Amino acid sequence: MMLTKSIKKAIIAHAIADYPREACGVIVGKEYIPCTNIAADNAQFEICPIDLVGVSKEGAIRAYVHSHPDGSCQPSMPDRVQMNLHDKPWVITNGIDVELHKPDGYQAPLLGREYHHGLMDCYTLVKDYYQRELGITLGEYQRDDIWWESADSKPLYLDNFRAEGFVEVDTIQKHDLILCRLGRTEHVNHALVFIGDGKLKSERTDDVIGDCLVLHHPYNRESLREIYGEQWQRRAAVIIRHKSLIK
Repeated sequence: MMLTKSIKKAIIAHAIADYPREACGVIVGKEYIPCTNIAADNAQFEICPIDLVGVSKEGAIRAYVHSHPDGSCQPSMPDRVQMNLHDKPWVITNGIDVELHKPDGYQAPLLGREYHHGLMDCYTLVKDYYQRELGITLGEYQRDDIWWESADSKPLYLDNFRAEGFVEVDTIQKHDLILCRLGRTEHVNHALVFIGDGKLKSERTDDVIGDCLVLHHPYNRESLREIYGEQWQRRAAVIIRHKSLIK
């Protein structure tokens, strides 16, 4: 698709008007349609669902648009992941320039991925690990940020692991999940993937010392490998294994 001068002008005007908040919208036909950003954080964007319903009546969405206030027009890691999930071009502006980016099959790495709740978080890492390392597809679950701090929330990990083909075990082996209670929580809220020697087959990783490593994605931090030591063992609530890995 081509970005006309009028579309670029409208996008930049919207970005300037919404500064310092990220502006967002869509391109339908040859027109840019501004939308409301309902994200809680100025440096994030979430298009209002009501706006999307209204836009759908105008025609098919050709591209999603958002701004990077005081930044570049290059997509962030979450941008690249979402662009490929939606399989639509993304247009990014910094209020001066406008650039078009097309889906390229990008997948966030298992190790060193940024945190973005619901898109790249603790459970997403588990899903991606099982798909890439073992060819096992796990389901998706709607989850609000910090769901684990409310007693009224459902215990998502404990409620659903059996339906995904996992069983509780007393021993531990590579690919097992260790479900933990981490921080201020009403529920089991964090998963460690036991990877033993720390090696991954789906991406290159630096060699590490030890054979008792876990892979996990801490809240608001990058995913990493750590020793499954005493501090994690104290937090562990249950160890589960996928039925296909039981010999």
